[in-house]
Amino acid sequence: MKRLLIILLVLLSVTSADAQRKKSRTKKKAKHTSVRRSRGRHHRATLYSEPEPEPEETLQYVTMGADKRMVFNDPPEGEPKPYVLINDIPYTGNLRDINVNDVIEASVVNRKSARAMYGPKASAGAVLIKARRLPAGLTGTPVTQLQPQATVQSVPRKSFIYNEEVTYGNVSDIAPEKILSIDTLMQPKFMGAKEVDTTISVTSKVYGRKLYQYKFGTLSKPYKRYIRSRRGNDKGVVYEVSDGTTLEGGNGDDLLKLFKLYSADIQSVEFTGPHCTRKNRVPAKLTIVLNSGTTQQ
Repeated sequence: MKRLLIILLVLLSVTSADAQRKKSRTKKKAKHTSVRRSRGRHHRATLYSEPEPEPEETLQYVTMGADKRMVFNDPPEGEPKPYVLINDIPYTGNLRDINVNDVIEASVVNRKSARAMYGPKASAGAVLIKARRLPAGLTGTPVTQLQPQATVQSVPRKSFIYNEEVTYGNVSDIAPEKILSIDTLMQPKFMGAKEVDTTISVTSKVYGRKLYQYKFGTLSKPYKRYIRSRRGNDKGVVYEVSDGTTLEGGNGDDLLKLFKLYSADIQSVEFTGPHCTRKNRVPAKLTIVLNSGTTQQ
């Protein structure tokens, strides 16, 4: 009897051990399967949530229909509307309500140029319309008569260049304190033209500073790194020109002279960063060597 009991106990222990082994194997398989599935779900979620590249900015306020007639389009509901001028008078209605038969010409000004010309109210761009007659109920004083004309000479309303981009409007619409220089570009005289055509080129102070810093940066990598580390702020930087001229960055009186160096014939530049202690600090200096025969105007 004892032998039979011992044999039964041994068989029971072996059976329970096998059952435990099978159970542990089943748990491990289930664990690995869940891990693989969770990884797969995470991978698919990452691919799905990856942001798509934003489309390029386009202003589709004025288009041509199939019958080659002008069509005005309003932005989707909830988005800011463009600043609309009809015969220089602000128009706050919908573009689609304008009678295209009364329109002589229309042009769209991009956001960057529109903000510079008309301020924050034109953050969504501007639409300039020349019409034979105004829409019903539209009255007011033309914008050109509201702008101060004392410091900036008014020019006929036509296209001009603002910061190397073609725009449309009046130079007098730009705030005078933003302007660095106004140049007149002579265009070739076309066959049958009575006089030589000219184009106005306007450069703002912010853009002029970026231009000369870009040119000096292409000639000196240390200068480029220094300006980048200060996010374009060159206040206190000494610019020493080989013709004896010394200019200072951040000085409003020297800004135009520094801008003219952008188009000068430069042979080489050498940059020295600031050094010494605070009390005897030597500012950063850029030495500019002009080619022979070139002088700073």
